[in-house]
Amino acid sequence: MRIQLQSWLLFIPFLAIFAINMVLVSGQCQSDQQSLLLQLKSSLKFDVNQSVHLVKWSQNTDCCNWSGVVCNVGGLVTRLNLSFESISGGIENSTGLFNLQHLQSLDLSFNRFNLSRIPSRLANLTNLRYLNLSNAGFAGQIPVEISSLTRLVTLDLSTLSLFGSALLKLENPKFKELVQDLRELRELYLDSVNISAQGSEWCQALSSSLPNLQVLSLSSCFLSGSIHSSLADLHSLSVIRLDRNNLSSTVPEFLADFPNLTSLFLGFCGLYGKIPKTLLHVPSIQTLDLSNNELLQGSLPEFPQNLSLRTLILEGTSLSGTIPDSIGNLKNLSRIEFAFCKFTGPIPSSMANLSQLVLLDLSSNKFTGPIPSLHMSKNLNHLDLSNNVLTGGISSTKWEQLLNLVHVDLSHNSLSGSIPKSLFALPWLQHLQLAYNQFDGQVPEFLNASSSLLQTLDLRSNKFKGPIPMSVFELKQLTILLLSSNKFNGTVHLDAIQRLRNLTNLDLSFNSLAVDVSGSDFSFPPQISTLRLASCKLNMIPNLRNQSLLFHLDLSNNQISGEIPNWIWQVGDHFQQLNLSHNSLVGLQEPFSIPPLSVLDLHSNQLEGKIPLPTPFAVYVDYSNNNFSYSIPHDIGNFLSTTIFFSLSNNRLTGVIPDTICNATNLQVLDLSSNNLSGSIPTCLIQSSQNLGVLNVRRNSLNGTILDKFPANCGLQTLNMNGNQLEGIIPKSLAHCRVLEVLDLGNNHINDAFPCWLKNVSSLRVLVLRSNRFNGNINCLEHDVSWPQLQIFDLGSNNFTGRLPQKGLTTWEAMMVDEDKAQPQLEHLRFGFLALSELYYQDAVTVTSKGLEMELVKIITLFTSVDLSCNNFQGPIPEEIGLLKSLHVLNFSHNALIGSIPSSIGNLRQLESLDLSMNSISGEIPAQLAGLNFLSVLNLSYNHLVGRIPSGSQLQLFSSTVFEGNDGLCGFPLTNNCTANSSELPPPIPASSNEFVQQVLIAIGAGFGIGFVVAVASPIFSKQVDIRKIRKLLHSDQQSFVTPNDKQPHLQFYHVVRLVRNQSTDCYSSGNLKSLSKLDPGGCNFTGPLPTSMANLTQLEYLDLSSNNFSGPIPSFIQQLGSQIMNGNQQEGLVPKSLSNCAKLEVSDLGNNKINDAFPCWLKDVSSLHALVLLSNKFYGDISIS
Repeated sequence: MRIQLQSWLLFIPFLAIFAINMVLVSGQCQSDQQSLLLQLKSSLKFDVNQSVHLVKWSQNTDCCNWSGVVCNVGGLVTRLNLSFESISGGIENSTGLFNLQHLQSLDLSFNRFNLSRIPSRLANLTNLRYLNLSNAGFAGQIPVEISSLTRLVTLDLSTLSLFGSALLKLENPKFKELVQDLRELRELYLDSVNISAQGSEWCQALSSSLPNLQVLSLSSCFLSGSIHSSLADLHSLSVIRLDRNNLSSTVPEFLADFPNLTSLFLGFCGLYGKIPKTLLHVPSIQTLDLSNNELLQGSLPEFPQNLSLRTLILEGTSLSGTIPDSIGNLKNLSRIEFAFCKFTGPIPSSMANLSQLVLLDLSSNKFTGPIPSLHMSKNLNHLDLSNNVLTGGISSTKWEQLLNLVHVDLSHNSLSGSIPKSLFALPWLQHLQLAYNQFDGQVPEFLNASSSLLQTLDLRSNKFKGPIPMSVFELKQLTILLLSSNKFNGTVHLDAIQRLRNLTNLDLSFNSLAVDVSGSDFSFPPQISTLRLASCKLNMIPNLRNQSLLFHLDLSNNQISGEIPNWIWQVGDHFQQLNLSHNSLVGLQEPFSIPPLSVLDLHSNQLEGKIPLPTPFAVYVDYSNNNFSYSIPHDIGNFLSTTIFFSLSNNRLTGVIPDTICNATNLQVLDLSSNNLSGSIPTCLIQSSQNLGVLNVRRNSLNGTILDKFPANCGLQTLNMNGNQLEGIIPKSLAHCRVLEVLDLGNNHINDAFPCWLKNVSSLRVLVLRSNRFNGNINCLEHDVSWPQLQIFDLGSNNFTGRLPQKGLTTWEAMMVDEDKAQPQLEHLRFGFLALSELYYQDAVTVTSKGLEMELVKIITLFTSVDLSCNNFQGPIPEEIGLLKSLHVLNFSHNALIGSIPSSIGNLRQLESLDLSMNSISGEIPAQLAGLNFLSVLNLSYNHLVGRIPSGSQLQLFSSTVFEGNDGLCGFPLTNNCTANSSELPPPIPASSNEFVQQVLIAIGAGFGIGFVVAVASPIFSKQVDIRKIRKLLHSDQQSFVTPNDKQPHLQFYHVVRLVRNQSTDCYSSGNLKSLSKLDPGGCNFTGPLPTSMANLTQLEYLDLSSNNFSGPIPSFIQQLGSQIMNGNQQEGLVPKSLSNCAKLEVSDLGNNKINDAFPCWLKDVSSLHALVLLSNKFYGDISIS
């Protein structure tokens, strides 16, 4: 590992004690030799407090007895060791040194020569056989005079890199000129010297000049190209160290032919291809390091018994397969590092034979099965099996025989069972990490806790239960205690935590614990830097005024109310991260001054007033899900210069988006959704989207057009503008966003053709254009548009025409994956930011599934949906639809489709919702539909289907309403029995247009598709109606079917009202519709409060007001209501308690509003309730239902 120069210098005083005291009384020191040494001492600058040798030299003693000096029998100085002497200068003027003509060995390593040059006068020392200037602080060009030291056997000029740059270099002379006369050289160390040579150059220079070379160490020398075959001529090589060079080649097979090779280091060399198996069979090799060559592949061979391997490091390669049982033959192995490879299968039990093992690291692979016994490895001190798929318990590992263990990491596996007491009793154990497993039971007490050396205890994300053992708080050396996400219970008192005086990191979050921080007698340990107490039943912010080292504080998901105290902003000089989210905080105590925090998370509280301005140093700022009001400060962008994540979503903000937001040039995530923002989208926000990965402004009142200003290097991954009042067309420059995954422009007023020009955005996963004014066909999907990752495709409620795509469906590969193959890749669509952290932005999109509009806050990559409903598509349903095997939701309803239902739909084994209603589909229902075992929503109503409904376990579970309006159908669950001529379709009963319009709907506005207009009408028609005639009228150019003012009195006889995209509720008085049983104005742009006269709708059973902009309080409800859907509005206040009188209530969806209330526990008596949705509001308190 490369260490910076400054770091080494800090270690010099400690390492000095290990310097060799080379004192040999061989003869009386000659006077000239003593004079030269004293002259050397006087010329050097060194720290007398750290010197080991020089400080002891005195003219009153024989120089041959001086520390660091060796003389021959004639009293001539032959060896001089001044390593670790803290020498900082004067070497260039040390005439005394350069006149020691008999000197054979000179060691100036590990000093502080402050980047001075290597003295060229070293060439005077012609008898030198050993020269060590390593890590001495020299810099610049290596002098050519070194090459004149022809008697050198060992040359070490190794140095340390400084910020990735070499201190020493070989330019003039080059490498060849340096070594060409050093023919006696056997050991050459030039680590971190900038040689900058190709393989053929340096290899040939060595092979032609240094025939006796045994040790070659050229780590980090900026070498490039493959190792040239001429290196094979150096038959005496035993150590080859070439790590951290850009060799970018395969591993040469001739490396296995060196007869004396004992050590080979090729880590971080950009090697690729397969590892020659012969290299692992070299009998003499003891150390093999091929680590961190990501493209290096292959598998481990069988190992014979005659190998000498002691250290095998393959970390960070792409080696795969299993570890052979024959690894147990490598009896000399003391170090195995296979981390971050691709090994699979069990860990061989033969590893129990490795009695010399000291370090075993198999982390970050895919090893399975149990942990084998390692009881023979009594010298083992480091064990890391983390990040695998290991299973089973650990009680049989015989920990009591591994008494030298210092580090144990078994985290991120699937291990289970209890923790054996013997693991906690290991006498030298310092780090124990068992996090992210399935361990359960109670954690045992620590024996002799007060004398334990344990520093790290990480038990996060398991299933431990019961109280935390009190002996944990007696571990005096403990610095890190992580117990979050378990089932620990009981109360932890602050005085117990206070005993851990060395504690720096404490995490008790997400258990069933109560942390008692009341009282002022105790505080947290003084060294605490990270404190996580999320979901610890806190009702107050603990007193942290004296925690001067606090860096990270997480008190989220508690019951803290009131104001944020202003003293919290002055906690220490290191305070960087604060998370108070998911509490009941209402404001910030004045006066306050937010310090330069990098993370400020206040989301999901009840904070009111103006948004607090962060400091310009903030990287992550989340104020979402509060009650902040007023407008966004006009200069907000000036405070976000370093901000990467900024969210104001789901507040009460008004006004426009200020142009200064574009000054936040580092923003990757900007979420302003679910507010009352108006005006247009700033031009600069579109123009500066090269860094922006997520732009979410959905559910506002933004207007105008989307400007055609997306840059050529657009970096958007998510663009969500759903639920605004945007007009015009989709800008073609959006095609520049080549990494776009989520595009949601639904519920606007966009009037455009299908955006075929998005064909090259192959990353697209979600495309939602529903409820706009799109028109024309989508024929381009048949040609050159390919979206292999597409999983949600929603064009519902537009005016598209033409035939459904056939060939285009065959390119949607993400919808074709079998469920069992897709399951291992289960994840959510999300945008990662802050690469070194675990932070990410979770995408959300609204889809219609199973008859309900629902928000997918976490878009699982397995969820797939195709919705083309409420358009004017014609022609047959393509047979290719059956290729989309992983499809969950399919909705082709309310179109003009003809032909039969393709039998290939039976291939959609994961289908949960199928709606083909309100078309002109004919023929029989395919028998294959009966095999769709996951189907829970089905609607085939109002088509021309005939024949017997297929018998099967699934179709028989649906009510008759899903098949009605198909007069040729018969069989259960319909009441009419099948007869010989039941497949003939009887003619529809004629009805005048006035009659059926008067019975079915009121629709105002031109050019709208049928979109749900009669989706809920059929069950309660008082007369039989030809639905197909209604469809034709709705697709006509009529401005309206009913003139509200003069027709309103007759509405009292209506049974079903569906309003399509009106702008206000002033056109009728809902209270006059006394007979109304179903009212569905969802998905319009209605505004204003709901009329209190709705309480007069005594027959109302179904109410859908979703996806509008209704505001104000929710009115009282009548007792007959069965479904109440008000999702996606601006409703405020409380949930009306009259809802508890609705004895037939099955569905209550109040999500995505601004309701500020406690949990409606009084709904406990509504036994019919099947679905209660309260997400994205401002509910608070607990949900205890007594």
